[in-house]
Amino acid sequence: MVTIKAGVGVGGANRPGDVRQVQMLLQRHAYWLEGTAVAVNGQADPVTCQAIGAFQRNAAALLDPDSLVSPHGFTLLWLNRAAIPPLRSPVFAPARIDRAGGGLVAADYARAAASLGSDAAVVQAVAETETCRAAWDDDGRPTILFERHDFSRLTRRQFDASHPDISNPVPGGYGPYAAQWPRLRRAAMLDETAALQSASWGAFQIMGENYGACGFASVDGFVEAMAASEQQQLDAFVAFVQRDPRTLTALRRRAWAAFARLYNGPDYADNDYDGKLAEAYRKFNAATA
Repeated sequence: MVTIKAGVGVGGANRPGDVRQVQMLLQRHAYWLEGTAVAVNGQADPVTCQAIGAFQRNAAALLDPDSLVSPHGFTLLWLNRAAIPPLRSPVFAPARIDRAGGGLVAADYARAAASLGSDAAVVQAVAETETCRAAWDDDGRPTILFERHDFSRLTRRQFDASHPDISNPVPGGYGPYAAQWPRLRRAAMLDETAALQSASWGAFQIMGENYGACGFASVDGFVEAMAASEQQQLDAFVAFVQRDPRTLTALRRRAWAAFARLYNGPDYADNDYDGKLAEAYRKFNAATA
């Protein structure tokens, strides 16, 4: 465990011995430095400060990098890791995906309804109410909502102090839809498995930590399926509902308040989930009458 006596970088005391220690750690994690080549020279030169900022931004997932390594700060803690591997899940690949023409059709809803012992309008109502937008974002990735309180719980609060915007026992702080994937990516740099479990995915907004109830052996497999097609998102929803007799019964009976409480949690009324489900069902049911 490398220690330093004073700050290194912008605004730091920059004692030569401390600077050399930080420079050696930066060399260890060169992958995350955006091509910056750091020399071990004991000088907090612009290259070293730039590298510290790049490390904070990319590997340490800090919201506001300050290019300063403090003796007891998170940046030094993260620099001391033996290795920081790239994110493993293919959903973090930067390529844009064209999803045109790949959505759910009447036959998909009918198949799901038959498996659930319900009718297609019920399934359509859940899909519309859960996403409020679409199954995919503008880059063709699954629509997600990142839950910071779940990430905090799953990581045993270890990032609450250093990353309160993405690890916080208090629910909320979502920000706009456009912020969800950047927030997920930052959380994944801290703990990828916990991050994937802490987001709700796709048309039916199933939490990643429920991967087992959807029939998957790992959250990685669940997420890859959510990113593959709306049909696989639908299949996961069917499996998830079938796993809980109470949820299945509420859906079959169109007992919207009971279903919303089980599916969305005890605060479902705050977002009028039951009312939205009932209204969506009336719309889709009338269209098929």
